[in-house]
Amino acid sequence: MKRIVTLLKNELKISTKFPLIVSVSGGMDSMALLSMLIDTQYEIIVVHFNHLKRDESIIEKDLVETYCKTKEIPFHYYTIKVTEGNFHHQAHLLRNHYLCEVARMYKTPYILTAHHLDDLFENILIKITRGSNLLGYAGMQVIHSDHEFTYIKPLLYTEKKDIHHYVLTNNIPYLDDSSNEGNFYLRNRYRHAVVPVMKQENDHLLDQVKQYHDQVTSAFQFIRNTTKSHIKENMIIPVEEFRTWDEAIKDDAIAYLIEHYKLTLSFEIIKKIKKMILSKRPNPSFKLSKDFAFVKTYKDAYIKTLEIVEPAILEVKEGPNKILNMAIFTFLNKSNSNTVKFSKLCYNKLAFPLWLRHREDGDLLAYEYGHKKLKKLLIDHKVPMEERNSLWVLTDSEDTILWVEKYYINQTLGNENEFYFKYEEVKKNA
Repeated sequence: MKRIVTLLKNELKISTKFPLIVSVSGGMDSMALLSMLIDTQYEIIVVHFNHLKRDESIIEKDLVETYCKTKEIPFHYYTIKVTEGNFHHQAHLLRNHYLCEVARMYKTPYILTAHHLDDLFENILIKITRGSNLLGYAGMQVIHSDHEFTYIKPLLYTEKKDIHHYVLTNNIPYLDDSSNEGNFYLRNRYRHAVVPVMKQENDHLLDQVKQYHDQVTSAFQFIRNTTKSHIKENMIIPVEEFRTWDEAIKDDAIAYLIEHYKLTLSFEIIKKIKKMILSKRPNPSFKLSKDFAFVKTYKDAYIKTLEIVEPAILEVKEGPNKILNMAIFTFLNKSNSNTVKFSKLCYNKLAFPLWLRHREDGDLLAYEYGHKKLKKLLIDHKVPMEERNSLWVLTDSEDTILWVEKYYINQTLGNENEFYFKYEEVKKNA
C-alpha cells in the first residue's frame, strides 16, 4: 500500500485536493487497488459497470456496493450494453464516457484503473499482433492526460502474483470473472497459451517486459518532442520541410495529427499517407473516416473536416444577392456614383438573367488568344482543391463564364455595354 501512495503523491504528484475516480469491477485487481487507497489522504469515488454478459454480474455489483457502504465510499453503478461492433472497444468507450461523467460531477481530473504488469505484457503482444505506432508497441502508460482528464494505472508495474498475495494476506473480498477462463477473446488466448510458455523460458520475463516498456516509451517521447518542435498549434505539416525529416519523425508527425483528432491509427495508414505527402500529385487526399480526411495542398498537409458541398445555382437579381449566408454578390446593371469599389464587365450581348454556381467539369474560359480550361487555370495558380470546390462562377443564361471568384474576368465580350458587380464575404461575427 505504501508503494502505491508514494507513487501517487511523490512520483506522479497527484494532488490530494481532488477525489480519485476508481473503476472497480469486483475482481481481484480492482478490489486490491481500492483497498490500498482506503485510509489514505485521498478521497475515493467508486464506479462499477455491469456489461450484461454474465448472470453473476449482479453478484459482483452487490459485492462492490456492500464493500463501499462498509467503508463509506460513494458508489456509482452503470450498465453497459454493446449491440454491434467490437465488444471490447465499444465497451471501453462507454466505460470511459461514464467515468468522465462521474469525474465532472466531482470536479476532478483523476481517473484510476487497476491494470497491472501482466496486463501490460498482454497489451504489448496484442499491439504487436495487430500493428501500432511506437507508443502503442510500448503498451499502456502509468499516467497519461488529455485536455480534460488524467488517467492513472498505479498497479501497472505490479505483477499479478503480488496482487494475489496482497488480497489473500489482507482478506480482501473479490470475485473471479468467468469470462476470463475462455479463449473467445485474443487477450485470453495469449493469457492461457502464450504467456505461460514464455514465462517458462525466463523466470524474470515481466522484468524484461517492464524494461522493454521503459525503453520504447523513452524513445517515443524523444521522437514525439521532436515532432512537436516541427508542428505548431495549427496542426499543419509543411510539405517541403517534411521531405527533409528523418523517417521516424515523418511517421510520428502523421500519427500525431491522427491522434489529435482521435481517429483510427495503424502503421498501414501512416505508410499510405506518407506516400501521399511525398508524391508529386497535386491536391491528393486520404479519407480517415466519414467526417475527416488527410489532405495535401501545394505547401501544407493537414486533417480537414469533410463538408458536403451541395451543388448550388443562384439567379442574380439587381442589387445585393445573399449567397448561402456566406457572401453578398451585388449586381448593378448601370453605373452610379457608388461603383468605385466595384468591378466592371463590358459586353456587346449577353443572355440574361445571370447565374452564380460552383465550378463544373469542362468549364472553359475565354481569352483573346483562345480558350483555357478553368481546371488548368486553378492548377497554374496552385489553388488547393478545397478552395477550388468552393469558388463561385458567374455565367449568363447560355453558360458563358463571365467571372471566377479571385481568378478571372472575361474580357472578350466587346465594349458596347457594361455592368458592375462586387463580391464580399460575410464576416463570421457579423
